[in-house]
Amino acid sequence: MIISDCAEMKTAAQGETLKASGILARTNWARNPGFIIHDLQRLIVQVVDDEMEQVGLTNAQLRVILHLNHREGITQVNLGEEMGIKKASVGVLLERLAEKGLVTRRPDPGDRRANLIYLSEKARGLLEPIYAAGTAVMDGLLTGMSEAETEQLVDLLLRVKANARNMSQRIEVE
Repeated sequence: MIISDCAEMKTAAQGETLKASGILARTNWARNPGFIIHDLQRLIVQVVDDEMEQVGLTNAQLRVILHLNHREGITQVNLGEEMGIKKASVGVLLERLAEKGLVTRRPDPGDRRANLIYLSEKARGLLEPIYAAGTAVMDGLLTGMSEAETEQLVDLLLRVKANARNMSQRIEVE
């Protein structure tokens, strides 16, 4: 395991330094950052799924639409890599979205074996309700937090994400 006992976290409330072993103690699971992040992700997916039901999309389909809105004309392989999901899973998502008339595939002029993925006009028509629902979800999630606290939360989460990415890359190399 990569997490070591000498990894430290400073708690704002008490101003003390906790070792990772203290955070991960068996008696303190409710404050374990890993469990909190996992539970938060699960709850956010549930809330987003509920919100996207009005648009007719699942959370996974929504992610594809949002990725394509920022970077159309990529291959299925590249889309999967960017989203961090397997090629077969992307294929299933794209099939469902194509059946709904939300994505189109066009031959890649540089590679006869590949298709490039684009949003349809129907999908573009969903972007406004998608972003409105997303704003409502984020506003709800961040209720009671100041703008400075929100910025701090995002900064901290990005640091944790970078650490996780670095750990993942080290594991792949070993």
